[in-house]
Amino acid sequence: MKLIRKEGAILEPIPEHPWESQAVLNPGTVREGDFVHMLYRAVEGENFSTLGYAKLDRSGKVIERMPEPAINRTRPEEKQGCEDARIVLFEGSYYIFYTAYDGTNVRVSAASTSDFKKYKKYGVIIPDVNNKDSMIFPQRIKNRIVLIHRVDPDIQFAYFDTLEGMLSGDVRYWERYMKKLDDYTVMRPKFEWEFKKIGAGAPPIKTDDGWLLIYHGVDKNLVYRGGAALLDLDDPSKVISRLPEPIIEPIRTYELVGDVPNVVFPEGTALFDDELMVYYGGADKVIGMANINIYELLDALKKHRQ
Repeated sequence: MKLIRKEGAILEPIPEHPWESQAVLNPGTVREGDFVHMLYRAVEGENFSTLGYAKLDRSGKVIERMPEPAINRTRPEEKQGCEDARIVLFEGSYYIFYTAYDGTNVRVSAASTSDFKKYKKYGVIIPDVNNKDSMIFPQRIKNRIVLIHRVDPDIQFAYFDTLEGMLSGDVRYWERYMKKLDDYTVMRPKFEWEFKKIGAGAPPIKTDDGWLLIYHGVDKNLVYRGGAALLDLDDPSKVISRLPEPIIEPIRTYELVGDVPNVVFPEGTALFDDELMVYYGGADKVIGMANINIYELLDALKKHRQ
């Protein structure tokens, strides 16, 4: 799609920092005032990951970058990796949803912070099933918390009355839920560019026209691209529209060549006036940034109502 403008790679590995010497990728972001907080996946050795922190201005310039991991591998379920964070400001705190990887299983885990200096971990919140691409909507909908997640190859929602319930990893809740997984499935692969699987990217953005969801799709050749959908404000399980073509795809060298070739993986956004910044992993090696006029994107979505 010609609407999006790429700014290039904005964050790269630092060889002098062993914990982020191999790759930096898949950044979660949240805007605070004139700045953007970013938690990115940092890779060392043979695919061992932690989450690093950077602070950026609206142009993508790095204002601050911590020399040590912000979230480290401290629990058994994440002994090989803390990966792919999403950040949501919800009821006064920043909640972080990330993938815990133990070398075999991938599980959705959560943490929170008020200042991006100290973090509280809650552990696995969706037990006993390989799952990722998780986050919550930034506000309650009909007084319920809506959790997005992905059991291959689709996108599902789960609903909770309390934060405690969502963060508890209640095995009984999830056993009942998994028996009715189809009932909670909101989006399935539909177009050729997302033939193999889809997953939510950045947390949903509230607009007058609906919840804007940036997501990724993987085609039969394992090429990763980013797309956009619009969800109903009062019932986000209703998909209002969905673009048949991706909004961003691997074209530049840093997106085509890396640890995993042919990947753009949008995972963070920041809205400044009418300009939507999109932060993404490029070929699982670096972090790129692009921008798009949000009203032009919404106009394009309106032309493809379902």
